[in-house]
Amino acid sequence: MNNFKLIFRQLWRNRLFTLLNIVGLSIGISACWVIFRIVNYEFSFDQKHPDKELIYKVHTSYLENNKTDHFDGIPAPLPAFVKDNFSDVALSVPVFSEYFEKVSLPNSKALVFEDPKEIIGTTPDYFKLTDYRWLQGNKDIVFKNPNEVVLTASRAKLYFPKNTFADIIGKNLSYDSTLFTVAGIVEDLAYPSSFIGKEFMQIPAKDWTSTTWTNSNSNWQMFIKVKSPNVIAPILKSVNAKFHEMTNEEFKKYGFSMSSNLIPLSELHFTSFAQKSSDKKTMYGIIGIGIFLLILACINYINLTTAQVPHRAKEIGIRKTLGESQKRITVIFFLETFIITILALLLSWPLVKIIQSSLSSYIPQQMYSFADNLTVLSFIAGTTILITLLSSWYPAMLINRVKISEVIKITGGSKVKMGGLSLRKTLIVFQFVIAQIFVVSTFIIGMQLKHSLNSKLGFNKEAIITLQLPYKSFQNADTDPFTYKHALEGLSVIKHVSLGHLPMSGDHWGNSIVVKSDTGEVRVDHQFKFIDDDYFKLYNINILAGRAIKLSDTASGIALNLVAIEKLGFKSASEAIGNFVKIDDQDRQIVTVIDNFHSKNMHSKIGPLELRPSNKKGQLKNMSIQLPDHQEKWPSALQQIEKEWKKYYPNAPFKYEFYDQQIKNQYENDTKFSKIINLSTSITILLSCLGLIGLVTITTAQRTKEIGIRKVLGSKISEIIALLSKEYIKLIFISILIASPIAWWAMNHWLNDFAYKITLSWWMFTIPAVITLLIAFITMSYHSIKAANANPVESLRDE
Repeated sequence: MNNFKLIFRQLWRNRLFTLLNIVGLSIGISACWVIFRIVNYEFSFDQKHPDKELIYKVHTSYLENNKTDHFDGIPAPLPAFVKDNFSDVALSVPVFSEYFEKVSLPNSKALVFEDPKEIIGTTPDYFKLTDYRWLQGNKDIVFKNPNEVVLTASRAKLYFPKNTFADIIGKNLSYDSTLFTVAGIVEDLAYPSSFIGKEFMQIPAKDWTSTTWTNSNSNWQMFIKVKSPNVIAPILKSVNAKFHEMTNEEFKKYGFSMSSNLIPLSELHFTSFAQKSSDKKTMYGIIGIGIFLLILACINYINLTTAQVPHRAKEIGIRKTLGESQKRITVIFFLETFIITILALLLSWPLVKIIQSSLSSYIPQQMYSFADNLTVLSFIAGTTILITLLSSWYPAMLINRVKISEVIKITGGSKVKMGGLSLRKTLIVFQFVIAQIFVVSTFIIGMQLKHSLNSKLGFNKEAIITLQLPYKSFQNADTDPFTYKHALEGLSVIKHVSLGHLPMSGDHWGNSIVVKSDTGEVRVDHQFKFIDDDYFKLYNINILAGRAIKLSDTASGIALNLVAIEKLGFKSASEAIGNFVKIDDQDRQIVTVIDNFHSKNMHSKIGPLELRPSNKKGQLKNMSIQLPDHQEKWPSALQQIEKEWKKYYPNAPFKYEFYDQQIKNQYENDTKFSKIINLSTSITILLSCLGLIGLVTITTAQRTKEIGIRKVLGSKISEIIALLSKEYIKLIFISILIASPIAWWAMNHWLNDFAYKITLSWWMFTIPAVITLLIAFITMSYHSIKAANANPVESLRDE
């Protein structure tokens, strides 16, 4: 108990450094805490699933021009084929996503749930493959009757909030216009899983008995459970022979072939082409950031603590004189570090909430649905012990090197020689190397995002709002959108109105253009989008040759961009006009050649693009409206647009988005990454500055008499400040020299993911370097100026 009293007394006596250590360690702990929860969640996917080593997900692969592309979907007939023909497959389970416009309770207008997600069409084998715990119902007889549905507990509570699970069994739910009976309720899986269904029903007969092998769909997925991993190769060989038999004749004329492959369940979550997957490299990067932040916090502690060792020399010498052993002194010092770490841990709790709030868009919301308290507590306990050991070993070694004879001879404990403390300088350099890498990364990532958002896209995106046309039967989806368009064209506040796919978006179709040449045929894979006759005018797309698309061109006329024209072999845009190309075995005439514009974000190169006129609502999908040039007129314009909307779509909500914001959303992943780097930069700079504050404070105290003498001899305040700062500025400058090539390599690697990117230049590293030096100098200035302005009489009076 006396030891703890002495430790707390020591901590209170040096409360500035105690506070700096606690704050520094708490920042490192809280950052690692949040990162651990994210990483633990992502790496836990499917790891607790029974027999995971025997379960595989089936997907489709396409081979074209010696390049294999993987697609996370299958042909509908595959599950039945595997179930009927392979005895080594214990379970063949379809997982087909089913879509309904709404789910409701019969005869209830209050409880209506639109666009229900995670509804699965499957077979009873699904519940043999997964380990759902049945709360009500019997998995052995499920789906014996038509139109039965099984709900997870969370979905059952959503639909029937006032009923017990037992009362819910036998109740009806209306899926659009079809009644289903609740036949079972299962407990939600208690661990992260790739099996994300919330409602389960019998797979539709048309899908189970389908004979169409040439069409794969991402909504059609399939898992198998094999009796032994050794049977995988022969099963794949037989399945691919079936693929060849059913698809080769159709696909060989397009120059590609189709096959199937398997992904082990344990690896599924980090498979890049799988739906809802995560990037393992990103996870490792986040782990690296967490480790660096923790190391920086420990370095901060080591630097501050070792700098105080000379001041504590007298205390240590007296302890040794009174007979305390080296081992006991070491234990006490480790206890001191442990107590500081515990206090830092308490402070980190509110900091965790702040960090989670800052990174809310990056943190998977499902993470909070799974209990990981025991794992987190184990991590915290392990981190506390690790910090204590990492932060204590070097200061404890220095403490044990204090010699009693030196303390007795020298009245000023601060003059006790501790040998070369080059490690402390090395740690300072390392600390600022990491900080500088983050500062440079923040600067360059910000510049690239600005470049992506502000570059010329080849079309107008300003003052444009977009509306998604209603597609649900109960939302007046049968209304002709051209009727609404013509109504808007009559409003004086509207400049232009157009229907069709948005210029830059992930929403498009894909196909091939074929044109005859002297050497045979030229085939070009391309994107195509449906548009109307006002599209070019609204988006101000530049026409290079030909005329603007008309609705009368719907039967055969198309517009192609310059990339498509060049790949098809035409020497110029004007030469292409009037030529016929073949798309889907239909001849179409090139009536317009447009300038290239970005149909995808800056990560992708501009590729061949076709714009095809259409007057069909299901193909056009969106309405684009250009508002007045003057922003003060927008509220009035939006009111009139909504008023007309309610006339033609009274049952559909009026929702609009500004198109420039939609384009910005296409860089969501980059923005999330930028937020992580920005937060990491703030933390590293803060930790580094906390360390500098403590070190400059100690240096100032150690050189008090020297400063007084220099002032008496006529030194200026600026010279005193330079004296106290130059050693640390020199170390920071060295760290900048080391960090710059590392940051260049890292940022060059990151920029390689952009087809259109900024060019790295020397000034992009100079500006962050100046910023870092200024922050460091300002951090040190307060104590330096205070020491320089001190009365030399006070400092020279005594030691």
